[in-house]
Amino acid sequence: ASPAQTRKSRSLSLVWIVPVVALVIGGWLVFKAMSEKGPVITITFSTAEGLEAGKTKIKYKDVAVGQVEAIRLGADLKQVEVTAELSKGYDRYLNDRTRFWVERAQIRGGTASGLTTLLSGAYIGVDPDVGGQPTRHFNGLEVPPVVTTGLPGKHFRLKARQLGSLNVGVPVYYRQIQVGQVVSYGFAPDGREVDVQVFVEAPHDARVTRNTRFWNASGLDVSLSAQGLKVDTESLISIVSGGLAFDVPDGAEAGGE
Repeated sequence: ASPAQTRKSRSLSLVWIVPVVALVIGGWLVFKAMSEKGPVITITFSTAEGLEAGKTKIKYKDVAVGQVEAIRLGADLKQVEVTAELSKGYDRYLNDRTRFWVERAQIRGGTASGLTTLLSGAYIGVDPDVGGQPTRHFNGLEVPPVVTTGLPGKHFRLKARQLGSLNVGVPVYYRQIQVGQVVSYGFAPDGREVDVQVFVEAPHDARVTRNTRFWNASGLDVSLSAQGLKVDTESLISIVSGGLAFDVPDGAEAGGE
């Protein structure tokens, strides 16, 4: 009898199919996770009050666009560094014009804001911008700004000898109707005056012309005459928190822009 001949099976053994399939699936999951991973940034704040790693969200217009991943003390122990991952595609907004801040409940400009954080906790707000120098490291704002990105209207810069009762968020009036807000203030480059930036909503921004004058509308204007006592104020809010008003002086032409 002829000796038996053995043939090597050309089919892949079942023992190897399972690990190969697992390796393929694992590789696909890793690739999927890496492809969906968004940019990672660091934000510096003076304190981490209200922030929690793995929970605190980063929001724009109440939509979550990122999450805090880690919080640690800075090297000088004076600040905290927050590491956060943003949504995929947010790279174009990571420049030195984009601003971050911690949103908490507060009363500003006579109105309450951030009241939802009393139940849900603080979150990091973001005001995205384009065109600046690309960066992944940001200095968080200690005072939440008035966000006007995407709103129709114009910004105007005013100069004053002193700030008075003005603050970020106080209203701007035109003929006793609120048409804008103070969005920022600071010293002029020479340090001798104060620069106040205001935002006037459209279509009222067209009323600000070359001959327009702004004035501090805080407090009361009380006068006594034969007709009796006259009290003049822009609003009750301006009595408490201050405000600005603008108009063209009587007898003057509006002038161009």
